[in-house]
Amino acid sequence: MHSAAATSLPHATRQPTAPRPQLAPAVRERPGQDGLSWVLDRPEIGIYLRRRREALGISQEALALAAATTVSSLRKWEAGLRNPSIEGLIAWCRALDLPDWTVRKVISIVFDGIDTLQAGSWPPAISEDDRDHLDDFRSPAYYLSFPQLDVLAANRAALRWVPSLAPAQISAPRPSNIVEWIMSADARTRIGNWETVATRLVYLLRVMGPGIVPQHRMDEIFNTAYALAPKHFTRIFCASPSKTVMNDDLVLLRDPLTNQHVQYTYRLSRPNQPLRPHEQLNLVRRSNPVGLLA
Repeated sequence: MHSAAATSLPHATRQPTAPRPQLAPAVRERPGQDGLSWVLDRPEIGIYLRRRREALGISQEALALAAATTVSSLRKWEAGLRNPSIEGLIAWCRALDLPDWTVRKVISIVFDGIDTLQAGSWPPAISEDDRDHLDDFRSPAYYLSFPQLDVLAANRAALRWVPSLAPAQISAPRPSNIVEWIMSADARTRIGNWETVATRLVYLLRVMGPGIVPQHRMDEIFNTAYALAPKHFTRIFCASPSKTVMNDDLVLLRDPLTNQHVQYTYRLSRPNQPLRPHEQLNLVRRSNPVGLLA
């Protein structure tokens, strides 16, 4: 089978020129290059899902029953001797309680073309019609490449509320990126629940990127984020967030006029008709704010 990212990370193997925090992922110095290489574990799909089963304490017999397959078939899937059908793969993932965004990557890699994820290119192919649709939203909205979360376009509301997260100029060597931005000092002051939002974004790229986003681009993003806030980034990069954190869609965004945090929820979706090579991120003000601890 093809490979995918795992949630478990290998130990660090690097030779720093100055003392730095010990990291859980493999972070390597590469000759002739600046910065570190954030190399993540990428086992075969069968090994990845076997590790998931073992971490949950589920036997092969119990999982086969939950996935409506035979123990013999499951053993062949885990050993990489046979690929399941699309229905079998989905049932396998559901029985292991994988989140939807992880299932999407597994399907994309095993069944190329069924739900293809692409690393994208720079500069982006954003048409005037695309921009018209984005500008029609009154709340902040963005076009992003997925899964590396490069910022391809932003509407007027987004530029007004978060000017530091503007798309890069077309002439720039590479795009702006949300994972890089979230580690900036400006992001930490603008977002009231910064730790939770940063954890979500870094974990999303850490899991979804390997096997899809080129390693040099992963290194660019993670090295920039690390340089902006080494201690914060090291802690967050090595975290294994709970399902509650990953499913939370709340963003406390500071109002540029009142300087007060306002409750927003977000949605990340893909335009399907017509199919576009980007994802759309919308932030919508919560109509019935809930009480939060200060």
